[in-house]
Amino acid sequence: MQDPHLLHIAPAPRLDGRQAARVGASNTAKEIADYAAGLVPTTDDRNALPGEFLDRAARLRVMAAELLHRAVTVELMRGTTWDTIAARLRLTVEAARRQFEHCDLTDMADTDGTHGVWAVLAETCVSPVPGSCGPDPGRVALQLDDWHTAYSTAQPDTAGAPPPRNPVTIGL
Repeated sequence: MQDPHLLHIAPAPRLDGRQAARVGASNTAKEIADYAAGLVPTTDDRNALPGEFLDRAARLRVMAAELLHRAVTVELMRGTTWDTIAARLRLTVEAARRQFEHCDLTDMADTDGTHGVWAVLAETCVSPVPGSCGPDPGRVALQLDDWHTAYSTAQPDTAGAPPPRNPVTIGL
């Protein structure tokens, strides 16, 4: 198999704010998947301190909350109304606005994604490894293509068709 770091020689795509927001949500979902996979093995259980597994599960909950915030950002960027967001979250419109108003980055939707939306999202990057969210959303999108291709290749084939070569960047 070819080294996934060599798959993308072309420059990373330049993304606008909407695209950067979606890549931010995708990257958060990837970080959650990687972190959650680390909770599966039981090999370290004998040496764990009391409450250690609970701490790790609680960290996962924080990461999931950040994904929810990023999903609200994506939906607002797509033009989804606060009424729809509130209904989907089973909240009143007032409660949804109060809880998620800081996620409204629609004023940056048409700006350069690297310096606008991505810079805001970098402040709440959920990666347990500092700096691994990357400074360029286009480059992160390419890395997510590789990550998802490797992940889906390892899964049982349920649809019968091979996964797309670029499952993240194809939709941007």
